[in-house]
Amino acid sequence: MHESASKHILLVVKANSDEAAALAGDIAQWLRQRDCRVSECRAGIGSPAYADPELALVVVLGGDGTMLGVARRMVGSRVPLLGINFGRVGFLAEVQPNQWEPCLAACLAGEMPLRPASALAWRLIRDGREAARGYAVNDVVLGRSSMSRLVSLGIYVDDEHMCDLRSDGLILSTAIGSSGYSVSAGGPLLYPSLRSIVFTPICPFLNTIPPMIFPGKALFSLDVLPGSTESYLTIDGQEGIVLSIGDTVEVTGKDDAVFFAGAEVPFFERLRTRGFVTNFATGGRSL
Repeated sequence: MHESASKHILLVVKANSDEAAALAGDIAQWLRQRDCRVSECRAGIGSPAYADPELALVVVLGGDGTMLGVARRMVGSRVPLLGINFGRVGFLAEVQPNQWEPCLAACLAGEMPLRPASALAWRLIRDGREAARGYAVNDVVLGRSSMSRLVSLGIYVDDEHMCDLRSDGLILSTAIGSSGYSVSAGGPLLYPSLRSIVFTPICPFLNTIPPMIFPGKALFSLDVLPGSTESYLTIDGQEGIVLSIGDTVEVTGKDDAVFFAGAEVPFFERLRTRGFVTNFATGGRSL
């Protein structure tokens, strides 16, 4: 955690959760008793505290969705995030509500290990100019609307033409994001520490190309070709932009983009406890 004469801690609270709000009040009081400067905000609402150069720690009281939204805001800041789980799975928000005090005390003492994670930097180019940009912690998805027609994409990797793809869409995910939409669409499950980009086509026409793994610094250029149905760019399943024919979406990896506070849960234990692997102890291999 960043050293500061008066540690500034931001508490981000899951929207519409009375339990998370109540615990945030207890944590704020506990922190102020230890001479910390505390800011609070609801998830999804901006706060000047995010940009404070003296910000030392962000405590997120919510589920993985809340963590993703906060993590995107903190890409590149090197300010660690501690997640207290008020969701269902807890891949990113791993601290249980009854465990917050020793974990937070370890953070204040500088004794909590940090886990760096990669992100995806994306930008949308329209009519030759940049129309939007941002980051994704889990995945960037180009997908069709509810219509049954296919999306047509011209795909380039590091300026080399890879293929023209007709499909329901395409997922580019980080290693930690590989356990979400990508694996459901048939993509591989990666160790969280890998600095790679997972390429997963969604129901490709005639199975023209399989899922693939690329180096984290690969630069993807995705051209929306004539003949595509209405399509969308979706970031971490939370932000969406309608795409037009002729748009180009560029995506590349960013190493050590976000830092999560807490020791890494062993990979296969994580899979067992989150329901990804069943009967693992007896040799089962089902996901």
